[in-house]
Amino acid sequence: KESGKASKSTGDVGKESKTAVVGIGKLAKGAAAATAALVAFNKISKVLTQQIKEGVQVFKGFEFEMAKVKAISGANDAEFRKLNKTAQELGRSTFFTAQQVAALQLNFSKLGFTSAEVLQVQEAALLAATATGEDLARTATVIGSTVRGFGLDATEGARVADVMAASFTSSALTLEKFQTSMTKVSPVAKLLGMDLEETTAVMGVLT
Repeated sequence: KESGKASKSTGDVGKESKTAVVGIGKLAKGAAAATAALVAFNKISKVLTQQIKEGVQVFKGFEFEMAKVKAISGANDAEFRKLNKTAQELGRSTFFTAQQVAALQLNFSKLGFTSAEVLQVQEAALLAATATGEDLARTATVIGSTVRGFGLDATEGARVADVMAASFTSSALTLEKFQTSMTKVSPVAKLLGMDLEETTAVMGVLT
């Protein structure tokens, strides 16, 4: 009987031991899962922190660019709000960022375009830059200087953009060549009575 009791006690101890081992195993798995979750959380936190930092830098860059637009264009508060709003809207709805659109507005302002004229011509510049794959700010400068060179109204910006896009895709003209040529040619062409399309066609043939 005593021997039987001893065996039973030994068996109970074995069962308890197995239960304890299983419990420790589950605890270890839980600890491992918690550690993995913590590591993942730390990684996500770092990524989010970096994205927030980058977002703040982008916002600062946009705000600084718009501050320059306001200073150079001489826009009043109401006009500036329109410029700011359209820059953000175009940044959301096109391939370009709001900061790039702000740079476009700045370049037009440097050429003497009023805020109202900038609002009229900026979309044409965006379409031209998209169609030709050229730099947006530089495209704005070329369109603006061409409008001024031929004495056109700012509303003719779309016309200039269309002519540029057509000439770049049908001849060896590029934005750089067009800009270099138009700077010298447009005032002379205007005096000779040649319009934008004819002048661009001649440049395309020569190129």
